[in-house]
Amino acid sequence: MNNIPIKNRLTELLVDYLVIVVYLLLLLLANLAISFLILDGITAYTELQAKLIATLTSVIPIILLFSYFDYYKRLFS
Repeated sequence: MNNIPIKNRLTELLVDYLVIVVYLLLLLLANLAISFLILDGITAYTELQAKLIATLTSVIPIILLFSYFDYYKRLFS
């Protein structure tokens, strides 16, 4: 059994959640800026393209980020 107090676990959960939300908001802003300033509108993607973009820009970077945090003893604790 892990002896980490529940308060510490909830704090880490909140920090993790906030990091993910901020990253996704920054990603959204970058996407909208590129779409409207460079491409002159939102591009239509196929289902495969949308899944690949979502995986490569959100899922994989978040997994790598938190793997890095876990490997180096949680930088936020």
